[in-house]
Amino acid sequence: MMQKTIWIALCGLMLLVCPVWANGTEVPLANVVRALEAPFRANGASAIRDFEGDFEQEAYLSSLDQLQTASGQVAVRFGGKTGLTRFRWEYRRPEPQLIISDGRMVWVHLPQNRQVMESELPQNGAAATSDNPLLFLTGLGNLERHFEIAWAQPRRSAEGHYRLQLKPRQPSALLEKLLLEVDRQSVESKNGALRYPVRAATLMGGDGNRTTIRFRNIRLNRGPADSLFKFVAPPGTEILRPGREDFGF
Repeated sequence: MMQKTIWIALCGLMLLVCPVWANGTEVPLANVVRALEAPFRANGASAIRDFEGDFEQEAYLSSLDQLQTASGQVAVRFGGKTGLTRFRWEYRRPEPQLIISDGRMVWVHLPQNRQVMESELPQNGAAATSDNPLLFLTGLGNLERHFEIAWAQPRRSAEGHYRLQLKPRQPSALLEKLLLEVDRQSVESKNGALRYPVRAATLMGGDGNRTTIRFRNIRLNRGPADSLFKFVAPPGTEILRPGREDFGF
């Protein structure tokens, strides 16, 4: 039994120290970052303009030592002519909840409470990415501007996807670091097929809280309707306007 335990420990250590290989060749960190950023910088058929899909979420609440799970659907439309990234996170389980942004404002609707939280989004500088954890999605084309990027440990997920650790260049009250799981085929494929490169993201706060979001069934460049990113409060809904420092996900 002792020999078996030592062998398992050695295998774990090897995962931490061994380089990342693809087809027998070590993959540099810069290649993974380039594969992650490229479709958000490109034009024409090689660009990701929008995506829709399903997500699964695990949130660990440090103060309660509790793990909460949720799932739903997401739609994101990047920049375009307006330069504003719009998003919609529609939680279906365990309870309905809706997070919508038109690129300037964001609304969090809690139907069971008949309340909506409304807040203005920061538009400029590193704060636009780091002050609100969900907004890392808006800066995928230029992550190095806002984050220091290094390998996460281990460097590969169980499925073989690449793992990166990002730390905000400007201190953030809500986001201490971000772990991204980058699709291995996006990094290694030579056929130029367009894929959404983010398989999962883990957002970690300085208070010990962490949230992992995994993306499934992603559909690219379908042109989601403008109406998806507009929020109209149902009659009888209380509108709350918390300060930015209180507005987190």
